[in-house]
Amino acid sequence: MPRSLLLLALLTLTPAVFAVDGPSTAKMPLDFELSDGHRFVTLAALPALPTVVNFWRADCPPCVREMPELAALARAGQVRVITVALQRPAETAAAPAAIQAALQPPLLSLHGPGEPRGLLARFGNRAGALPHTVILDTGRRACAQHTGEINRRWLAEALANCSKT
Repeated sequence: MPRSLLLLALLTLTPAVFAVDGPSTAKMPLDFELSDGHRFVTLAALPALPTVVNFWRADCPPCVREMPELAALARAGQVRVITVALQRPAETAAAPAAIQAALQPPLLSLHGPGEPRGLLARFGNRAGALPHTVILDTGRRACAQHTGEINRRWLAEALANCSKT
């Protein structure tokens, strides 16, 4: 099966229900298969850690503003941070130098499909607005989400609330 069909099937077969900016009622673990430019990465294949998944674009000012905060969180090493660029790799490569620096390890930067609405809907954002951030517990279930620019305070509170569930 071609990778694009596998990705479409994976996204179609991964149902979830979300609450806005609060605990999730999703029972199913979330997963996707996306490229990091060298290989395909699935959430299920990564070690069990709390995970922050951030959907962004280089032409989205709030997306760009929150990237350094996500990079700092990733460097702290307590959670995994995955950024999903909903654009072509060349568009990501053309992002400002500060963003390019933030995207270097320890961030795992992936590229989503050309039409992001399906992927965003799976992660609780049916409108397709960016930026969109979802926190997953160690079982890959959504425990918090926010559409719009995040900050250090929101991340800290959401991660603390997720650790209680």
